[in-house]
Amino acid sequence: MTSRSALIWFRMGLKGKQMADAVSKETKSKAAKIRASVRPRESRVPRHLTHDEIASMPRLRFVRGMESGIFISREREESQFYSQGLCFHDADMDDLVWDEVSWDEAFYCMKGRLLVIVKDAKGTKTEFSVEEGDHFWAPAGYEYTLRASGIDSINFWTMAPVLHSGWRDTGDPAGPAYSDMLKRDSQRLVKRGKRKK
Repeated sequence: MTSRSALIWFRMGLKGKQMADAVSKETKSKAAKIRASVRPRESRVPRHLTHDEIASMPRLRFVRGMESGIFISREREESQFYSQGLCFHDADMDDLVWDEVSWDEAFYCMKGRLLVIVKDAKGTKTEFSVEEGDHFWAPAGYEYTLRASGIDSINFWTMAPVLHSGWRDTGDPAGPAYSDMLKRDSQRLVKRGKRKK
């Protein structure tokens, strides 16, 4: 409700429940219009993803000992705003170094420990040990390194915004092939009846 509509209702003498009912009707009407305006798409439906489904997904290998199953993406779920995945880190993985320029990321350490090294524009480095159950925020504008922690680990990550090209043009050499795999996986789910047409 806008402050202007609240002022109008106040001047009209609407109070308590009357005002809440008016707000509720206004909100429901707007929400119904938004839902009606959304073009139906076979992949863009609410659904429950099981751990087994996520664990069996095609994986994108970033470096030796580190690969990710991306279960929410533009290609697979037609996500408009973010991607999510599970990243599996071997205890002795190679370093993964990248410049975070096009999106923000967040990591939740589900298992083990993540070692994250951050370098700012001045070259100052800071190391973070993200323990199991901890969360790490990685905004754009920094160089990041994920380094072996000596423990097999699982990182639940979220990245936003989603690039319009999905994973095809992230700069990762395997990106185009992985983008195609995600699209095929989406089609497989439709054929198996996991999604409604």
